[in-house]
Amino acid sequence: MAAEQPRDDEFESILRDRTIYPVFQPVVSIVDQTVVGFEALARGPAGRYETAPALFEVATRLGRSADLNWLCAGVAGEHFLASEFTDFALFVNFDPLTLRGPFRDRLLGVFADLMRERQVIIEITERAVTQDPPALMDAVIQARRLSARVALDDVGVEPSSLAAMPLVNPDIIKIDRSVVQAHSSTWAVSHVVNAVLHEAARSGAQILAEGIEDEGNLEVARSLGATLAQGYLFGRPGPLPAVANRSTLELARVTPRQVPEQTPFEMLSRTDAVHLTTAPLLAAMTGHIENQALHTSDAAILVVNLADAANLDDEARLRYGYITTRGIEVYLLGHGMDPTPAGRARGVPLAADDPLVHERTVLFIGSHYASGVFAREHADGFEAGVCYDRERVVASTLPLVRRLGP
Repeated sequence: MAAEQPRDDEFESILRDRTIYPVFQPVVSIVDQTVVGFEALARGPAGRYETAPALFEVATRLGRSADLNWLCAGVAGEHFLASEFTDFALFVNFDPLTLRGPFRDRLLGVFADLMRERQVIIEITERAVTQDPPALMDAVIQARRLSARVALDDVGVEPSSLAAMPLVNPDIIKIDRSVVQAHSSTWAVSHVVNAVLHEAARSGAQILAEGIEDEGNLEVARSLGATLAQGYLFGRPGPLPAVANRSTLELARVTPRQVPEQTPFEMLSRTDAVHLTTAPLLAAMTGHIENQALHTSDAAILVVNLADAANLDDEARLRYGYITTRGIEVYLLGHGMDPTPAGRARGVPLAADDPLVHERTVLFIGSHYASGVFAREHADGFEAGVCYDRERVVASTLPLVRRLGP
């Protein structure tokens, strides 16, 4: 029998009676320190669930995170739509799983109305990048279909997911307060900053610095390349003000990535040379890519299509398991693949009729660098090629990411 979910009557009454209310914190242009928009934050009724962390902690424990996220986002959208701030943007947090839940159509209905009259920026936390990649991609696609922009939030909290920024392709990159308020230029901080600057230069995304509490933090934000800022220096969360000076700064809108239907081999073989090769030579080629993951100090993702779980031997399990201990996200795809095939690596089973069962792929994406080997079965062995173009490697990773599980 399925385990019965615990109950919390006080929390259930909050959801039932919609006693969540939004507060708003200004987001400003660093150049003129005038307002471009407001981030919506949630508060509960007075008591133990008044703060957002308390609300979301109990929601997670009770398995009601999507319900709470829907309620917070919906209430914020309703309040902002009823305001006079037609020229300002609304920043609102989303859990990607919300767009898979039972309230998806109702939520999208609320925001479809809002987006006809307002600019909306959907904020997705950095943690969601690696927790459930397909849900994340679906959320990004749905948001952009409704004309919303996408912000990647809390960047710097989990440096291991920095390499996934190009998969999300955000319009706005929000650097976490822990980076802005760091008291020294540590390797970890500089690593985050360099990765963010690289992504912003590649895509045209804007950088937003969080946690600006004084002029010193503001100077740090400028040095990080930020053009947007948020923090107590500009205003604490509260009700929407009666009036606000609208900045002339326009928010960025990057070109969204299209998720292709083709396999990595079909995509990369159009631009990169392909040669007949043997199984041992293919193993040497893929080993070279995996060796980069073994020795990198970069935030990175390694996606490996083995075609079939039978191709994952004990030596490979140890290798992939060790790579995960270096903070690298590893995904292993194959027919019959176990969900936990090696260390923290995540296994992704492929259907028997999936075209990927006739291919082999190793794709490595770092914050600044990417490489990949792609191959397809052939009567005399394999047709195989190598790609070192970061944009093409990232693009060829997207159809694999759509197959990943949470």
